[in-house]
Amino acid sequence: MAEVIVSYDREGEKQTIHTGSKVLGDLGIDYTGVPEDERGGTAKQLLASAALYCFCGALGKALETRGAKYERIAGTATLETGLDEKKRARVTGIALDVTVHMDEEFEFIFERVEKIMQQGCLVTASLHDAFPVTYKLHHEF
Repeated sequence: MAEVIVSYDREGEKQTIHTGSKVLGDLGIDYTGVPEDERGGTAKQLLASAALYCFCGALGKALETRGAKYERIAGTATLETGLDEKKRARVTGIALDVTVHMDEEFEFIFERVEKIMQQGCLVTASLHDAFPVTYKLHHEF
C-alpha cells in the first residue's frame, strides 16, 4: 500500500502544512490580523476541497479512459456539520455538485460514467462509512 506523509509547523499566527508535493507545495495558513471569531472552519474547507478535488479528478479520468472529451469540469462541495450523540461537533455530510462541459456526442459515455461515479473516489468512498456523501452530476453541451 502507498502512504502519504505530510508535516505541520506552527509559529505564532502562521501555520504551514508541508505536503512534500512538487505540485501542491506548502500550504500556508496565516491568522495574522484575522479576528478570533473568523478563524474557524479551515480544516472543514480543506476536507471539502480534498473531496471535491479527488472526485473531479477521478471523474475526468473516467471520461478520458472511455474516449470522452470535455472542455471543463466545475463543481462545489458543501460540507455540513452537527453534533453527535455525545454533543461533539462532527462532519455530518458532504454534497458534491459537479458539471461537465462537453460535446453532446459524448452524452452516452457521461451517463455510464455518472453511474460509476456514484460510488465515489478514493477520498469520498473512504468517508462513506462515517457520514453520507452525495453526488449530483450534470452535463452541459
